[in-house]
Amino acid sequence: MRALPVFVSFSFVLVAACGGGSLPTPGEHKLIDKTFAGQNKCNPKNADRPFIVEWDATDQSSFQALAASDVIFVRYQGCELKALDGCRDDSVKGSLGSYKPVEFTSGGVESIDIHDEGELYAKLPLGAASLSGRVQSGEKFHMEYYVSGTRTATRDKVYKGDLAKNPRCAEATHFVYAYNLGAFALASQSSLKAQVDGSYFGFKAGGKTGSTTNAEKRGGELSACKGESAKEVESCKVPIRLTLREIEGGSDPAASAASAPETDASLNLAGQLKATTDAEKKALGHLESANVKKQSRDGKGCLDELTQHDALDPRPAGLSTNPASGKNAGLRAECMMLAGQCEAGKAHFRKALAATKSGDMGPEHMDRVTDATAAQSCAGGNLSERDQYLRAMSDLTKGGLGVQSKTVAECQAAFDTFMKLRTTVKRKDASDSQVPEKPLTAMGATAPLCFAKAGDCGAALKAFKAINDAKGPDDAPKAKDDKMLRTQFDALVPICKGK
Repeated sequence: MRALPVFVSFSFVLVAACGGGSLPTPGEHKLIDKTFAGQNKCNPKNADRPFIVEWDATDQSSFQALAASDVIFVRYQGCELKALDGCRDDSVKGSLGSYKPVEFTSGGVESIDIHDEGELYAKLPLGAASLSGRVQSGEKFHMEYYVSGTRTATRDKVYKGDLAKNPRCAEATHFVYAYNLGAFALASQSSLKAQVDGSYFGFKAGGKTGSTTNAEKRGGELSACKGESAKEVESCKVPIRLTLREIEGGSDPAASAASAPETDASLNLAGQLKATTDAEKKALGHLESANVKKQSRDGKGCLDELTQHDALDPRPAGLSTNPASGKNAGLRAECMMLAGQCEAGKAHFRKALAATKSGDMGPEHMDRVTDATAAQSCAGGNLSERDQYLRAMSDLTKGGLGVQSKTVAECQAAFDTFMKLRTTVKRKDASDSQVPEKPLTAMGATAPLCFAKAGDCGAALKAFKAINDAKGPDDAPKAKDDKMLRTQFDALVPICKGK
């Protein structure tokens, strides 16, 4: 599988140029300028839900790869949209927000017709660069689209203060609050053939493709969008439309409270029963939002929600800062880990276990559970070597077993960390089950499988060979030659057999 470029293809500029092609006559200019669309044709405030008709398959896949862990920021000025792929924190994914799981929808095909420049700028502003000259010449266009689902950001707002530390965010004017998945097709009306089941481009046409119109621009395949099965078909789940929101000025009002350093005093705050019923309901909403953001690995957003929850409902039994609150304290601890506060998060999690599970777990068991949770949740560049090692093995295992999708780059980063630290990180004692006694044997299958399930059998074989070459006398026997190595590899990684 070809590795995705570092968003080079997506760092393109979508230009809805105000002109192009043959120049309109002065009379045509005046007619266009008198319309609302003409007067506002380069104003993003009037086009904050643009269709992305100029993206190719590489742009779409790169967008989705980034959106898997981070909110995407753009510069949207005039009629120009530029994605800022560097506006993110690779060490703490989701630190500026992330996207919730897809909310799938059902419906029919929708259509848009473009008869003049006013409609072009109003309905397809990002397509004007390539279509405006033809529209000026009198050509008309027809587009059909189907929305199979929507992904929405975990943040309603993003503030300039959130982006100030990253110079690659300096140009950002908007963030992608949501994006629609589905398929679309666009063609000149002069090339349209007869409709089949109400569609020119094969929507629900089944095998009736003889008279289907060939699209000049398309995203996905409309013919693949068939009722409930649409959400299972990748060609009906490509990004087709963005919902953009302007970045707010100043700093997030909740940021100072959420990012304050954790201390023993703050971890043991006790409140008074002051909340009204309405306040408790609002607090519950923030708690639910915190859980959603944790699932989306938006640690900072989760902490913001918990801070608001605790302010609205300060009863000790529910305070996320109080270890005795149990689940709420555990949620806060995991979100601290996701936000890059790994040691503080582990300490809070361990205190929560001690406060609520002492009758069920001994100290060593609590330590193991805390380490396992940290391996799943800790992010950032300040992890201890042990936490880095446990996180790497966890990522390889989740990718290898198919519990969580991993990219080739993510598998490689985890594998490099594992190989680097396997001789450095030692077991605390004989009962330390988190650190395997024979790491090369323990990861001998799951590490190559991580690469294989990410689609790169070549990298999987390379990892398998690296593990084989590193084996010592206490490990499982080495493969003596390439033929034996390949035989063992095919047996452990059957999806790469013969590849």
